[in-house]
Amino acid sequence: MSALKASRVVVHAPATSANMGPGFDCLAVAVGLYDEFTFTVLGEGPSRAVTYDASGLGQAGAGQAHRPPQGPAARSLTVLTRIPSDERNLAVRSFKAYFAEMGLRPPDVEVTCLSRIPVARGLGSSAAAIVAGITAAEAMAGQGVDVQRKLNVAARIEGHPDNTSACILGGVTVSSMVSSTVLWAKVPLALQLDAVVAVPDFTLSTAVARNVLPGSVLHSDAVFNVGRAALLVASLASGDCANLRWATEDRLHQPYRASLAPGMVTAVRMAIEAGALGSYVSGAGPSIMALVPSEADAAPVTKAMLAAFVQAKVTATAMRLAAGVPGARVLEVQG
Repeated sequence: MSALKASRVVVHAPATSANMGPGFDCLAVAVGLYDEFTFTVLGEGPSRAVTYDASGLGQAGAGQAHRPPQGPAARSLTVLTRIPSDERNLAVRSFKAYFAEMGLRPPDVEVTCLSRIPVARGLGSSAAAIVAGITAAEAMAGQGVDVQRKLNVAARIEGHPDNTSACILGGVTVSSMVSSTVLWAKVPLALQLDAVVAVPDFTLSTAVARNVLPGSVLHSDAVFNVGRAALLVASLASGDCANLRWATEDRLHQPYRASLAPGMVTAVRMAIEAGALGSYVSGAGPSIMALVPSEADAAPVTKAMLAAFVQAKVTATAMRLAAGVPGARVLEVQG
């Protein structure tokens, strides 16, 4: 094992909302909900991991807004047993993969995660684990920050660059691949936005959500999405919100996934009608994201989105989150 610069590293990694409507697999925004990962070097292996459910979703009643537990209250939590607790754990795998990328032998570690990001809900929980592992490895090895290498490795592990790029870089990102290299840009936000996310009480895997997509689409639908995605980026960069309700529309993935998430289409429509600037399916779903200009605007939008799921006989909760927050960061390093 190579000489380490630290034996314990704590990392915060934000939730991310990918696609933002028309930007399938290329647009994403980091939002203010963070998983906290602690990586501690073990004297002997194998590596192990434990993930605590700090989302608070089970503590909120149907159709209620809530905040995930914080501080000491987040420590008396149940273990998410469906998350692997051995070398298969995504944070462990990413940690070791990044050591290998640096040409170093990885240590065995114990990983503890306070999981505030709802799992398999389209909010980038897997990207957060990947980016946390990579960020912790970089800090523990003490080799300095290499953003491009982090982006490339994270995208390789995840299979697409949108969530991981936003998780690393923060803000709103555009990303694409050339071979194994991530091309990326940050969208300069000319306006302050909040996000309301409605989270149904069922999970939806990315694999299932991708399997319903067609192998080809109409040329007119592709043209529609190109125009909407360009309009979305221009609107965010200019601060002109007037077109956001149309700029978040999509024809390439959301219509095909509607059957997987009852209430989804209605929630998007009702969010717009209640005053949201724009609304879309977050990532692969089933969560729905709505962009609002202020806290005051969030309340009616929240009420409308939850009502849509009630109509569909789906239990859901909602959160108001800052949109365009900074990316993953190291909170603590101990030698």
